[in-house]
Amino acid sequence: MDNDQRLCVFLIDDDAAVRDSLSLLLGVRGYATRVFDSADAFLHAAGDGGEGWAGCVLTDIRMPGLSGLDLQRVAAERGMPLPFVVMSAHGDAAAARQAFRQAAIDFLEKPFDDADLFAAIEQAFVRERERLASTNRERTVSGRLASLTEREREVCDLMVQGLSNHEIAARLGISHRTAQVHRGRVMQKMEAESLAALIAACRAA
Repeated sequence: MDNDQRLCVFLIDDDAAVRDSLSLLLGVRGYATRVFDSADAFLHAAGDGGEGWAGCVLTDIRMPGLSGLDLQRVAAERGMPLPFVVMSAHGDAAAARQAFRQAAIDFLEKPFDDADLFAAIEQAFVRERERLASTNRERTVSGRLASLTEREREVCDLMVQGLSNHEIAARLGISHRTAQVHRGRVMQKMEAESLAALIAACRAA
């Protein structure tokens, strides 16, 4: 396994024996884990949106209080992006369909093969790494935009709209040469190799 220490499996099950056995199994496999005995305990620890938490949720579906499906729904309402892997000791097709409608990575029926569990977690981690990479790109672009002066930001906005140097100069009441200088600084500060790259970065921010 390509272990990423930033990612954690958040294990939620009201059965202490299941929590202990799965926590041991995942630990031996090299996964970082945090264990909770209820959905409410998980939500209390995560706070609003689970800020700073990365990995996936591995939850039982039938628990006192909030069920695994309820937890999926509440997490989505709170803007918590963690992917879910749902477990159940009962072959409930309706519950499985609901879990997948709520974007679960997988629905595992207990007892399940270790390989199926690891495959589901790795699939969840792939999605999570993609999300983290996208977030980092957005933060990088936002930081670069923040480094622009007010005039450079105006020029940048007009460049993204497709205006030429002559058109930018006319729009802002500046000389063509000044527009060229600002354009060069925008490209440099934004670390954009082309106008197309600048447009893509600004639209993704």
